[in-house]
Amino acid sequence: MSDTPISLYRVDRFTVPDHAREAFLERIVVIRDFLQAQPGCLYNRIAEARQEDGSLSMMTIVEWRDSEAMDAARGEAKAFYEKTGFDPGSFMAALGIEPEFDLYADIPAAGPVTA
Repeated sequence: MSDTPISLYRVDRFTVPDHAREAFLERIVVIRDFLQAQPGCLYNRIAEARQEDGSLSMMTIVEWRDSEAMDAARGEAKAFYEKTGFDPGSFMAALGIEPEFDLYADIPAAGPVTA
């Protein structure tokens, strides 16, 4: 086993009503910028797609150097939300946004992948 840190990827997906797009985008840009400034944040993007049924999906992908960096940023984000009076759950519920949160880890390369 290597001592090399294993990157973690926080992938958050949201089903966003059309009427909520601008308000939600404004908020996740603030959050993206905040997280980007945290130590250990290696990659941070926002993307969107229109689904076949016409619904709007938005996603954020943040790569963290390791679990320690991600945990530290989570604590900083919580303090930032408390300081600014922002409650993410209430915000999304009020706009009818349905979130789904996932966490992925790198799979260390062990040679070529075969099918």
